[in-house]
Amino acid sequence: MKHTAMWQEIQDQPEVAQKILDAYLPKGEYFRDLLQGKKQLVLTGIGASLYACHMARYAFLKYCSLKPQIIQSDELCYLLPSIDKDTLVIFISQSGESYETKVVGKELKERGISFWGITNDPKSSLAENASEVMLLHSGREISSATKTNMASFLILSIIAAGYRPELKGAFLEIPDIIRSTMKLCPEALERLADALIPCMNLYLLGMGANAATAIEGALMMKEKTFIHTSGSSVSDFRHGTVEVIEEGLPAVLLASGEEYTQTALEHGEYLQNAGVTVSLVTDTPIDGCIPREFVIPVAKCREECLSPAALLIPLQLLAERVADKKGLDVDGFRYLSKIVGDYKKGEKA
Repeated sequence: MKHTAMWQEIQDQPEVAQKILDAYLPKGEYFRDLLQGKKQLVLTGIGASLYACHMARYAFLKYCSLKPQIIQSDELCYLLPSIDKDTLVIFISQSGESYETKVVGKELKERGISFWGITNDPKSSLAENASEVMLLHSGREISSATKTNMASFLILSIIAAGYRPELKGAFLEIPDIIRSTMKLCPEALERLADALIPCMNLYLLGMGANAATAIEGALMMKEKTFIHTSGSSVSDFRHGTVEVIEEGLPAVLLASGEEYTQTALEHGEYLQNAGVTVSLVTDTPIDGCIPREFVIPVAKCREECLSPAALLIPLQLLAERVADKKGLDVDGFRYLSKIVGDYKKGEKA
């Protein structure tokens, strides 16, 4: 069987994660000390880079003295008046050449305000101008931002919590957790992928730290499968969007840990009673309303704020499998360029 480039890039993630841990986990205390000298923290990116910020937000809220403001790069100009030398801005950009990154980075540098850059290109504008550079070590990426999203999430999580001795083991387990998840979930994913082929709409609904995982997964599903996919927290869905549900609508719930999984099952039962076809991605054995053939198992992280590293894998694989089964160009894009300044019809990544 010939695999797509996206499939291979997903498979490469344990090695990428290991490179990130080797490079940056030993610097956990260094990052903590630099953050302690600041009064405001801003995380910024676009697309998968922005969603990596949201995925890592929980580690900052739980373990970091600075609570981040997260803003997409094209709106950072509105925050500029409040950014001073007591502010740390961390830019995340796979290419390091996005228009917004270059414009705002230039202005900050002219004002004598240092900023950090997370990028895949050591020769990029971002890498050349940032006071601290964290490389993504992801190599070339042809398809959707699988490796770079995962690497960005891990780097940000290390910046937030890598200094804590009790979390070192949880960080070091991540490459093996990704590998184990890849072995656990394919059978269930094949069934779900087959069921999604005729679908026009899909909802991915996350619990806790995995609300942001659902949003990143929705981006990949839209890019690769052309299924209109919405990602959100379960709570946000229940406070309005629930009005769109109808018989046969597919929804995938994401939950880590016993408490969140039990709550997800309660929401799942409600949705099933309304006619929704519910699947569940979880690291916890269940005995509930969702049939086992609709449960997608993943390996368990001992720290919940790191669980997106596991729960994101099935969503990446699902996007690849559905697109491939539909006969789509899994590794190409119709309108999207990897460095987006404007839309160019037909341009490939």
